Amino acid sequence: MTNAIDTQKLAHFLAEMNVEPNQHIGYCGSEKKEILHTLLHEFSDLDLSESFAVAYANDEIVGALGFDFDKESKSAEVWGPFIRDCQNFSVLANDLWEKIHELVPVEINTYRFFVNKQNSNVRNFAVEKNALEKGSHLILEAIRQSFQNPKHNEIVKYKHSFKNNFIELHKLAFPNTYYSAEEILNRIDEDNLLLIMQDSIEKIKGYVYVEANPVHREGTIEYIAVSPSYRKQGIGKTLIRAALGHLFSYEEIQEVSLCVGSQNEKAIHLYQAAGFQTKHELISFVME
Repeated sequence: MTNAIDTQKLAHFLAEMNVEPNQHIGYCGSEKKEILHTLLHEFSDLDLSESFAVAYANDEIVGALGFDFDKESKSAEVWGPFIRDCQNFSVLANDLWEKIHELVPVEINTYRFFVNKQNSNVRNFAVEKNALEKGSHLILEAIRQSFQNPKHNEIVKYKHSFKNNFIELHKLAFPNTYYSAEEILNRIDEDNLLLIMQDSIEKIKGYVYVEANPVHREGTIEYIAVSPSYRKQGIGKTLIRAALGHLFSYEEIQEVSLCVGSQNEKAIHLYQAAGFQTKHELISFVME
């Protein structure tokens, strides 16, 4: 057990582990390049040496546990425990848990787990730590290879004339969210698009906001909303397919994934109708 982090080796280990459903953690990616970028630039408000405990055998990583710590909320998203030999899971997982608490220099009030349903070892580990199950989510995925992109002439890029109507609909659909309407407008560029299905020059039937990151081969559908006057007309499906059309216009982006609550049957059916399929089912746990 050590706190001397070989970041390249750790990223390779996490990518290798997280591709397997029985090891999969929802917070962690499955490609080395993506994970390495996260570890170097986005992971935790603490230094990486204070946020990860790593176990080695013969100079190879056999186990790892990370806390993506948020200073403001004093909470941590738990990456792992990832254990190569599942037969020795319990002992090594608890050793890593004790070690990382020696490394973390601050008090953590809340721990959050986001665990693949097939990852029984970590699910049991969370329960043993008195974490409470808070619900399940589906990871849905659309694959470039199976996507056909019909033209949608009624969908256009955002123009200033839509501003007031867009702000009004975004506030109605997402009253408490991570990006306000104004923040979305400030984020628009050649990769991040706000697509509008128009009714008239000023009025909109619905919108979808997407972000493309071709460097890391990622694309996300951040927001989609349909005006109450135009629901149940297939507009949501059309907007999603237009969003996928933009994201798959990048050769680097081969798949697009998103997370939706398992109980949100309306949203699941909408995404499936637009070409998404279920990739993972994840269980969330919270330990106070």
